[in-house]
Amino acid sequence: MRTKRTSSVSMAAAFLSLAGAAAVASCGGEKGQLMVVFQTDMSLPKDIDTIRVEATLEGSIVYDQTFERLGGEGSIRLPATLGFLTPDDPAQPLRVRVIASRGGKDGVRLLREVLTTVPEGRTATLHMPIQFLCDGSAEVERDEQGNARRDAQGNVLVKNSCPEGQSCVAGSCVPREVDSRDLPEFEVEAVFGGGAGDSDGLCFDTVRCFAASSSAPVDLARFAADPSDCVASAPSGDVNVALLTQGGGICGESACFVPLDAESEAGFRVEEGNVLRLPPEVCKRAAEGKLAGIAIALAEAGPGVGAGASAGTCRKKGMDLPTCGPWSASGGGAYTGPDASAPIPVAVAQVHPVSLRVAAGGVAWISGTTFDDDGTALADGELKTAPQGGGEPLVLGAGQASPRDLAIDEARQLAFWTNAAAGTLMVAPLAGGEPRVLLADRKQPEGLSLSGGALTWTELWGGGVFRAALSGEGAEVELGTPEDLASPGPEFASPYRVVSAGDAVCWTYQGTLGRADGAVACRVGGETLTIAAEQLTPREIALDVDAQGNAAAVYWASFEGGSVFRADLSGEAAFEHEEIVSDQGQLNGVAVDAEHVYWTRRDEGTVVRMPKGGGEPEVLASQQTRPGDIAVDETTVYWINEGSPDPEDGAPVKDGAVLKLAK
Repeated sequence: MRTKRTSSVSMAAAFLSLAGAAAVASCGGEKGQLMVVFQTDMSLPKDIDTIRVEATLEGSIVYDQTFERLGGEGSIRLPATLGFLTPDDPAQPLRVRVIASRGGKDGVRLLREVLTTVPEGRTATLHMPIQFLCDGSAEVERDEQGNARRDAQGNVLVKNSCPEGQSCVAGSCVPREVDSRDLPEFEVEAVFGGGAGDSDGLCFDTVRCFAASSSAPVDLARFAADPSDCVASAPSGDVNVALLTQGGGICGESACFVPLDAESEAGFRVEEGNVLRLPPEVCKRAAEGKLAGIAIALAEAGPGVGAGASAGTCRKKGMDLPTCGPWSASGGGAYTGPDASAPIPVAVAQVHPVSLRVAAGGVAWISGTTFDDDGTALADGELKTAPQGGGEPLVLGAGQASPRDLAIDEARQLAFWTNAAAGTLMVAPLAGGEPRVLLADRKQPEGLSLSGGALTWTELWGGGVFRAALSGEGAEVELGTPEDLASPGPEFASPYRVVSAGDAVCWTYQGTLGRADGAVACRVGGETLTIAAEQLTPREIALDVDAQGNAAAVYWASFEGGSVFRADLSGEAAFEHEEIVSDQGQLNGVAVDAEHVYWTRRDEGTVVRMPKGGGEPEVLASQQTRPGDIAVDETTVYWINEGSPDPEDGAPVKDGAVLKLAK
């Protein structure tokens, strides 16, 4: 039993991964108790990996502890309980704060705060769930230089997004004060799925329970008329409901779910006429394009989720039934997760992603632009990023005019991208912040690459390839005067993608569809050379970079020709290209690592690799939806699925994805 004393106040607090109600009660005799229950609808450690719990009595800290590596070996399990005994003065207010973070304790994501009292003569339950809908409800306080402010113990100070005296519940700001007289009696079975908290209770296996679900839209017209009115249509009978997210929550192989508690104001209620009542934040996020919709599955009438349950159905999810997962204190480890041998989503429900980069800090990609009836690009493209393990994406740049390609500066913690329709090069901090124009008045900028402290880009309409040095630090970075990298010949048109490393810059001229008038060029040692001409729509290009950071060879893929080519950039055979594989259909992406060359086949929906020294192509993944750009690191292959073509009405199909697969 952990006991902390402040002046004349004595309180006992125990954070338990099991219920332990009897043990807590023995510390205080007949005194009353407040059992604080922590639960989550998210996936640990993907969405949240650290929780800090702080309790104060009359401003004095009586409990303050941080729990890290959530979901990992030896970590605490959820649900968990924290018990407080009645103080000497029962009227003294108790403030409890739960701060959840991702990427360590400084990566604050959300804050839940309650001000209440500890009842006398009974044990009450206070639920303080860590909810997906409150993700983003808090952030670290920073000084004018952007440095995190900290308290005397070194903990970051946290800024609440809600007004003073309020806290986030299901995405809405509500009064933080809770009358303990209204709290229910504590029953251990009602917290741990009918068990005593030693994994003997039941849990809700989210992926399996929604395997046979149907997708339903929320009524955005009704929400627009009344922002407090968020509803959808529900089928007859008992149902389970989950949010369909872009990467947050519990993910299967093709969808990510956040299960909602039934008959709960913070979850869902089925009202007369099969009206499904939802928190307003659900409709708000759906209207902003942050949710793909909701999933509805029939619920089982029985109590269990065991082997005897029929496929795709589970008992109704409630606060008494926690989610299954590696983090779970209930369910004995029952959990349906993605197949490790199959592609795992980093993000789903994307609109035609077109470009991808992988860095130590995570994965960044461009969510594509849609078009109006006249074929004009709308300013609705986005630049997004997420941790390599997945999670709800962070939008670095919204409302972009046909963004096309991107580059990541890990040293400066910046993302750069091209906006083709606006004719701009853009920049934004990787941690989030206001994007700004780095360079304007360009002629349809397309490809983009970063190396040696300089940006290189192509201009599809203007026909030029340019390079300019970066200067300055952080968000104050500036771009120098652009240098026009001389074209190898006037007959080449439409420069597309560009790559750079060391003193080498290489790019493709995609030419004209259906005609072998494309080319590949490189600038090495200050000279621009034609590496290959008479190419059939060469688009994607990659460099083989040695341990010193120099480009040893260049690879490119012919979109229409179905071939992958290679050319050394040094040695006796420098600049002589060879076809290393053919008959591969529509090639939509190419990447290289120390041993293999990788590509995607848009027509066949496959991800393929082949040893660089030659050999048979190996299909790594199939049944993909128009796979496109591809990237690799030491352990993993990443790619984007552009998704299904839009229907004739032009409404975007949100089935694009960012996926990964262990090598």
